[in-house]
Amino acid sequence: MADTDVQKIVEAVRGLARRAGVPELAPAALSAIHDGGSDRHFFRLTGEDRTAVVLVQWGGGWEIDSYVEIARFLARFRVGAPEIYAFDKEKGVILMEDLGDLHLEDVLKTASPDEAAEYDERALDILVELETTATDALMHEGLLRGRIFDKTALLGETDYFMHEFIEGFCPVPVPDSWEEERRFLAAALARERPVFMHRDYQSRNIMVKDGRLRIIDFQTAHRGPGLYDAASLLKDAYHPVPPSTRRTLLEAFHAKLQERGARPGERFNEFYETFTLAGVQRTMQALAAFVKLGRRMGKTRFLDSIPNGIDLLEEGIRESGRLPGLRTMAAAIRSRLQQAQEKGS
Repeated sequence: MADTDVQKIVEAVRGLARRAGVPELAPAALSAIHDGGSDRHFFRLTGEDRTAVVLVQWGGGWEIDSYVEIARFLARFRVGAPEIYAFDKEKGVILMEDLGDLHLEDVLKTASPDEAAEYDERALDILVELETTATDALMHEGLLRGRIFDKTALLGETDYFMHEFIEGFCPVPVPDSWEEERRFLAAALARERPVFMHRDYQSRNIMVKDGRLRIIDFQTAHRGPGLYDAASLLKDAYHPVPPSTRRTLLEAFHAKLQERGARPGERFNEFYETFTLAGVQRTMQALAAFVKLGRRMGKTRFLDSIPNGIDLLEEGIRESGRLPGLRTMAAAIRSRLQQAQEKGS
């Protein structure tokens, strides 16, 4: 980022800090924060006795507006969204609480299996709150009424997978049943009761601050299928969860949802079957994103997660037992990628 842009940020932040009643942050030092897969810019303000984070998307736009609106909505619930101190809608600058640099992914790398399962359970507890109390308020107040993750949106994800991953990265034969199977997936998930859906609820979008889980990157939230976020977390290519642990976590998650009045009368096996389909859907979306970020946006580290993604895709297809064409395509993907690796080694 050019020096002139940095100076613009400093000037904008000084005004926001005074408006938010934190003038001690106005002269604070500004340093860039790694932005992951986002095209927005993040900075940390460091003062003598406190810090804050600045999110910048020059010129504003719907994502900035959405981030503020959803963060302030989520602040009413026990889900750990950052506090918004102030924002400049026209410039596209937000001054907000600093949640630190420790992502759940970082913690899980050194956690024991029991510790990792405990963290995942706590992350699922946040989803319980989002899919019950927060969802009730969401529906009552009309928030996100124009952002429904319906059958059309779900089909858009598998179009994305076909365009980015298959056509653009790993061309393999497309089975005759592809259209039928992707429509089956979309229809199955579209039948789910719509809830508050983060849409990218994985270990890089959950921070750990003072031992508490905090959520970020929720600006693209929708009303959508309840099990999509759980699949994003428990079928996370950054942090694969052992199948037996995943099932145990899901049993507890299902029970807690039912205790809160969600998913009444549903048997766990039905719940698990839908979760499996959500996992297949989500994994295809993630694989497409890894390729787009890694190849077209130059963030090559995302390509490292493709092998885990293929493992998760094949695992979900096997568990579902209902996607023979996709099973054939996944096997062809694995074979082609292995051949490419052998040629490159």
